[in-house]
Amino acid sequence: MLTKHPMSITGAIATHRRYILLALTSFVLFWVILYSYGDRIDLASIHYPGSHHPKENNTLITIDATKESDGALIPNYLHLIYALKDPKSSFNFHFKDYLSLYGAQHHWHPDRVYLHTNADKEALDRGRAGESGKWTQLILNHPNLIIHNIELQETAGNGLTIQRMEAQTDFVRAKVLNDIGGYYIDFDVHALRDITPLRHSGYKAVVGIEAGGAVNLGVLLTAPRSQMIKQWVEGMNAAFDGSYVQHANGVCSKIRDHLEGVDSELLVVNQGSFHPVEWSDGDKGKRGLFRNYDLDDGTFTNNLTSFTDGDPLPDFAAEQDVDHTMWNAADSYKGPEWAKEWLWTKSYTLHAFRPHTDVFDSFGLEHISPRYVLERRSNYARAVYPMALDMYRRGIISVHDTYTGVP
Repeated sequence: MLTKHPMSITGAIATHRRYILLALTSFVLFWVILYSYGDRIDLASIHYPGSHHPKENNTLITIDATKESDGALIPNYLHLIYALKDPKSSFNFHFKDYLSLYGAQHHWHPDRVYLHTNADKEALDRGRAGESGKWTQLILNHPNLIIHNIELQETAGNGLTIQRMEAQTDFVRAKVLNDIGGYYIDFDVHALRDITPLRHSGYKAVVGIEAGGAVNLGVLLTAPRSQMIKQWVEGMNAAFDGSYVQHANGVCSKIRDHLEGVDSELLVVNQGSFHPVEWSDGDKGKRGLFRNYDLDDGTFTNNLTSFTDGDPLPDFAAEQDVDHTMWNAADSYKGPEWAKEWLWTKSYTLHAFRPHTDVFDSFGLEHISPRYVLERRSNYARAVYPMALDMYRRGIISVHDTYTGVP
């Protein structure tokens, strides 16, 4: 019968302990790294077709946001809403929608991205698989996307029927922001710079005004259960009259009148911060934003006539060389003459109000495609070009991609 020497047994026990200690150390190190960097989604991890699958969350719970979102009163959660008239139908995201999400991820690094939708599982599966186009697939496979299944509210608190889907999603927006806080943007809003200073400002809610002075809710930041958001939930149910704005911008403009200046409840930023473009179709509105101007010699625009995917594209860094921050700056503008009135250095977001078809048709444009942005011939394209360029360099987009993502 073989017996082990006592020293062999002692050595085996020591080795076993070392393995346990190594395993525990690795486990702790893993969670330290995850906690420290888990909120930063590297855009380099985004590929097409997507390899990341979103988590499904059919029950939205109340969360203590301050524990997860760097101590700011306003948590770092991005909220997006996309409702279907028929939950069994398909998503129809366009390039501009993915461009909006991509810019928000790049500039704001949200801890969570909530997509609130009434789409059923089959519609989500088709979208993730690419059956609804490239942009839908990229959005639904976004790395930190959380799908929140919603039911659209059909009756306001005052008993009136809510018929328009736009109004129904307004009620969704108010409820989820009241529940967990964060920031909401319309899909036609593009992030231009970091909003962290606004989240950490000490204010419990931040809104912006549009041309004319009314509050515009296309961008809305709020702590959970702030006075502003609670009053909107109550006010919209009481004031709903079937019109487009009374329950939304109308109510919130009244809230602004009474709440602005009360402690740290509400910060109202000027028009240029969130909504620098007018609602009109004129030169200071959609037409001035989206119209294409002539190509130049390459100083400010890209001629893609004989362009092949993979060819380099410039970043136009020279336009940023001027230090416009000094009070006595000799010149704070470098760009084509037609863009002189459209500077984005003071804007956190560009709310690119959805243009009517005739605005595009009058300039021979169909829709917002990668090529339209990469040519850099419009004020809109100049504003969002850095994000499109980043996508192009990562191989996410091609100049030949359609605006629908369907060949």
